[in-house]
Amino acid sequence: MTENTINLSLYKTSSAGTNVDDNEDKLKVNFEYILTDYFFVFFGTTRMPKSIRFTCIVTNEVFEVLTDYDLIKHYMLYRRK
Repeated sequence: MTENTINLSLYKTSSAGTNVDDNEDKLKVNFEYILTDYFFVFFGTTRMPKSIRFTCIVTNEVFEVLTDYDLIKHYMLYRRK
């Protein structure tokens, strides 16, 4: 693992093997913000989401929901852009 990639061992995978850093054809990512964060996002200020939900498109299962601030921060920093 290099310094600028996601540590996939911290996150779950789907039953089809989809992980949190897969391509958009296999993965749907939903960011949930608190109401005041939408104001900042609307004006282009980056805010940390309250939670992140990962859904495997292949199996249509939600395989990971992040609510831990440190895991969210790690994902947001090293995710595929």
